[in-house]
Amino acid sequence: MALIQAIIGENKIRKNRIFRDRLNPLDAYDDHEFLLRYRMTRQCLMDIIDIVRADVMHETKRSNALTPEEQTFAAIRYYATGSFQQVIGDIMGFSQPSVSRSVKRVSTALSNIAGQIIKFPMDNRQMQYVKEGFMNEFKFPNVLGCVDGSLIPIKAPSSREDVYICRKGYHALNVQGICDSRKKFTNLIVKYPGSAHDAFIWSQSGVQTFLSQNQQSGYLLGDQAYPLKPFLLTPVRDPRTPAEELFNKQHQRTRKVIEDTFGRWKCRWLMLHKFGGAITVELTTAVKAIISTGVLHNICENKGIPLPEDENVVLTEDEEGEDNAAPGGQDVVEGQAVRARLIRAHFT
Repeated sequence: MALIQAIIGENKIRKNRIFRDRLNPLDAYDDHEFLLRYRMTRQCLMDIIDIVRADVMHETKRSNALTPEEQTFAAIRYYATGSFQQVIGDIMGFSQPSVSRSVKRVSTALSNIAGQIIKFPMDNRQMQYVKEGFMNEFKFPNVLGCVDGSLIPIKAPSSREDVYICRKGYHALNVQGICDSRKKFTNLIVKYPGSAHDAFIWSQSGVQTFLSQNQQSGYLLGDQAYPLKPFLLTPVRDPRTPAEELFNKQHQRTRKVIEDTFGRWKCRWLMLHKFGGAITVELTTAVKAIISTGVLHNICENKGIPLPEDENVVLTEDEEGEDNAAPGGQDVVEGQAVRARLIRAHFT
């Protein structure tokens, strides 16, 4: 009897250790389907695997541990769709906890290299390169970038959930982005709750500190949610001359590049998009996952990887409504002087 029970017990153990066949997306899809599902080319995904490999490699020798390739497949698929992890696991042959751990590990690895991929121009050579890009593309001189905020929906955090409710009524992070003329992020701040004002996030940023100390370097373009500064130019509130109207028109045309950048970012990584619901992982991992998609966005843009042709996906950033005008100060007077000189020199 004891022998029979032992055999039954052994069979149960063996049954529990039968794992589903695991999908290898590198072999399973043609080029079009692969781009649609993973938002990048095969070669790009293989490059990402090499980047994160050392950080996600399991020390365990257990036969069921996910390889760096499998962990990266799971995480990228989550970024690409925002689907429930159980659904991703069922498709790929992984358990939901395995998908969750993969998202966390890969997001940590990618967010750790964000400073190497998302870089604001700090020296004269880098600044000149960015300025030339804006001048060539938009005929707007001396621009170091365009700045804006974007709401990323998240599930309600376990603490202080009320401060994460944005002006649209859902839980979110308010992400500040700065981009160049090529629609690549040069700065991405992912830590403030949805109720935070764009101007407050800007005031706490390292880029604001840097530009305030290097005011002759150039300026950013921002909307009326931001305070007018010598290094952050906003539109003329009530234009009274043709030159001011021309400045506003060109300012709007140039500044639209940050809206387009956010739009491309969210359309490539549907986890970020409001129509997908909300990011379902816990807050710390959500922050790292968002940063990771910023890293991947720049990598894909650098490689010229096209956006997948999804149905019902809007390319441009949703119009979220403009925040109230930011408060003034002495810098506003100096900013008005800089803007007035620019209008006289280039828009008359």
